[in-house]
Amino acid sequence: MKIGKKAFLFLCLSFRVAAFPADAKGYRIFGNVIGFADSTRLYLSYPAADGIFSHIDSTYVVHGRFVFTGEIKMEFVRAMVGTKDFTNSKSFWLENMDFLFNSQNQNLGNAIVRSAGMQKDENELDSLIHSGKDQKEAYYSFISLHPNSIISARLLNEYDLSWGRDTTAVLYHSLSRKSKSSTYGKTVREYLTINKNLRIGDKYVDFYETDPDDKKVYVSDFKGKVILIEFWGSWCGACRAKNPELVSIYNEFKAKGFEILGVAAETSKDAWVNAIMADKLPWKNITDFKGGDNEAGLMYGVWYYPSNFLIDRQGIIIGKDFYGDRLRKKIRELL
Repeated sequence: MKIGKKAFLFLCLSFRVAAFPADAKGYRIFGNVIGFADSTRLYLSYPAADGIFSHIDSTYVVHGRFVFTGEIKMEFVRAMVGTKDFTNSKSFWLENMDFLFNSQNQNLGNAIVRSAGMQKDENELDSLIHSGKDQKEAYYSFISLHPNSIISARLLNEYDLSWGRDTTAVLYHSLSRKSKSSTYGKTVREYLTINKNLRIGDKYVDFYETDPDDKKVYVSDFKGKVILIEFWGSWCGACRAKNPELVSIYNEFKAKGFEILGVAAETSKDAWVNAIMADKLPWKNITDFKGGDNEAGLMYGVWYYPSNFLIDRQGIIIGKDFYGDRLRKKIRELL
């Protein structure tokens, strides 16, 4: 937003709605803030393609008020109004419509943002959570009562792995066509399509991803051995902390028919390869560079890292999340 003469700025901040045609396209954010000095600069930001928030507009506070106007090309985006360094900010769902932004005590994080769209639904969800209901119960209730809301599809997209395939499927099928066709809804559908709802005692499901040399590696390549499928990531501190002991266990039992297959949730090949080298991982490591949407992870229902599945010589999943002495003991039983 280009700032012109002071008189023009004050006119914009006078909130005379007549200054904006009723059929105008785009968004208008009318702000009332307490505790900010005149000429305090505020920024409107939203994420670029890489997911990093960047400032796309700025304006000044005058007599406790500010305004942003513009137009977004997408249907909606998660945006923020705040200071330049993001330390004092409020996030909300930005759409091409009117917004009222009210903040007190110089704390933008506690601002109340109102609109007729997705933000209205999010405000209702927040009220439901703060009503004293259990969070999961509040989420289930909201999705059931708001099948046409994109917020419902977003909740399912965020929690599908932790809620599991059965619960997610029931809630997904309750959504409207609009919610199912949203970006969030499509991702949930992909999860339901890929996820195999595997349980202890089931036969493993084969898959392949590629190693650092771009060669395909299948779980079935280790047929007849005891296999630990280790889901990890170069970015995961807890995963990296467990690697030294896993290396020790691998070296102890490898000659007897034990193997580890590392499946990494990665987007950067350099970070992945550097972590393999730094931790001196001797086993096969693979990834598909889809990050948290790693297809093998979706297939096996992985929603936290590190996580693993132990498979016996007959290809049966006999347990998950084995580490340390518990893993050593189980391997001895299986070999």
